[in-house]
Amino acid sequence: MLFSEHTWLDGDTIRAYIKVNTAVSYAMMATPLRNAYNLFIVPLLGEEMAARLEAVCEEPEPKEEDVRLLDIARRANANLALWYEFDAISVRITDAGFQRQESENGTLKPAYKYQEDNLRQGYKNKGFNALDQLLDYLYTHLDLYPEFEKSDACLRLRSAIVRTTDDVNSVVFINGSRIIFLRLQPHLRFVEEMLLVPAIGGKLYAHLVGSLNNPPADEEALRQVEQLRRACANYVVAMAVRRLMMETGSLTDRGLYFSTIEAGEKGNEKRQPLGTDRIAMQIQNLKADADMYMTALRQVVRTHFAEFDAGSPQQVFDRDNDRKRTFWA
Repeated sequence: MLFSEHTWLDGDTIRAYIKVNTAVSYAMMATPLRNAYNLFIVPLLGEEMAARLEAVCEEPEPKEEDVRLLDIARRANANLALWYEFDAISVRITDAGFQRQESENGTLKPAYKYQEDNLRQGYKNKGFNALDQLLDYLYTHLDLYPEFEKSDACLRLRSAIVRTTDDVNSVVFINGSRIIFLRLQPHLRFVEEMLLVPAIGGKLYAHLVGSLNNPPADEEALRQVEQLRRACANYVVAMAVRRLMMETGSLTDRGLYFSTIEAGEKGNEKRQPLGTDRIAMQIQNLKADADMYMTALRQVVRTHFAEFDAGSPQQVFDRDNDRKRTFWA
């Protein structure tokens, strides 16, 4: 595990990542931290990389890159533990059943429901976002952490066209949310298989995926493959977000909202769901963006991968206006 009793020091270790009272004990947090670690981090990194991470925790003077890695992993572990076991931490289980914890002298009271909801959401977002940072850090430092190359997450990242939240952020701002990125996964797969492959052709798609799995040694060829991947990713993201909005009308866990500040002295933030007309406008704009991204993608294909260019399927039924005949492009 990433936290241990001999490094706890009355909660100083976890206090670097979440705001806790100085009296929080390792005995209370050990089980939630262990559960979150085994449920979210170990399956993501794989057994070998998880073992490497645990070994870093035991080193008296870890290297600078290992300190950074451990810091990201612990942030994810701490926040996911509090989110996943929020209710279990808030209650006490005894022979008399489940009891809510309150201070003995009565000076402290449980948080309000809206505060608990905000805390849960905050822990969830920060935890999953830290997981995304962890994957990105390991993928960009494969030379330092070869154990990660054997994990399923690394294999998916290597062959993926849309790899991280940064690829989505460059098209539609999601504030680096790992949760929204996970919600987009089925739509990303659908667009890639049903729209992208027919648009660029099966041979070029196979060449792209093959080059991502086995990068070419030539730097110029590698640059061209990355340029093609980014062009494809822009189109896939725009269409995937459009599908998500058409399906749910939302981009977040609670919908697509406008935020306004209430008039008066209170100045509270007020959020209202978007109306259907505004959602329809967003969907229409995304379709226009996707068409422009496809035009840019076609230009990349014609410039750098002309041998795979079989023409655009959208131009199959274009007419020869001079002779009034349909021709196949």
